[in-house]
Amino acid sequence: MRIVIKVGTQVIAGKNGLDQKKISKLIKEIAFLMNKKHEVVLVSSGAVGAGLPKSPSKNPHQKKIAAAIGQPILIHDYYREAQKYKLSIGQILILSDDFTNKERFQNFVSNIKAMMAHKILPIINENDVMKTEDLTIGDNDALSAKVAVGLKADKLIILTNQDGLYTCNPDNDKNAKLIKEVKNINKKIENLCSPQKSDLGSGGMISKIQAAKYATQNGVETLIGNGKEKDIIIKALNKNFPGTKFEN
Repeated sequence: MRIVIKVGTQVIAGKNGLDQKKISKLIKEIAFLMNKKHEVVLVSSGAVGAGLPKSPSKNPHQKKIAAAIGQPILIHDYYREAQKYKLSIGQILILSDDFTNKERFQNFVSNIKAMMAHKILPIINENDVMKTEDLTIGDNDALSAKVAVGLKADKLIILTNQDGLYTCNPDNDKNAKLIKEVKNINKKIENLCSPQKSDLGSGGMISKIQAAKYATQNGVETLIGNGKEKDIIIKALNKNFPGTKFEN
């Protein structure tokens, strides 16, 4: 099975940068899947969160400077954990233009497939430093959907700091109920999304729903779940997934 996993900043971040225990948990689950012969691609946010504590404040380029500082920190932390499982990783930084240029997109896909064939975990992030626009949209949510569709993945798993899509905002309403399954992402479903974003995250739930919509419309089953849940990635392959499943 070919699986694309997207990890939000809040899933791997702590109070002062990245949380090594959270990264360890994530890599342990991925290593388990790869040992079971699944092909896995990781789309990871976290560079800005890792670099912010070390970047200059009150600077118009602060987030991009933070991304430049944080990207090697992020990859080093993944590398350190991957070594425990004798797992090789590879970093790929891309821009949205890489998906619109046919030649560059084909090159991207062929390189990813070559890495997976050699049991190397591709870790993908948008090249935030080279982007011409501000870092304000949930880019990696959309990016993960494009990667999943481009690779014809079987599943896209989006991990965040919520259990999934709720009937209303669970932070404000104790009567909010988790929606376990969505067969069609329509306006009604989109209107359930809270516009609220986390301190470090950039997209909120709406960007994840839009990513799920794009992926499912193009044949990729999508699941949104809580990255803090034990064995959440492994559970995504089972019937009783403790999050929201979007049918393709």
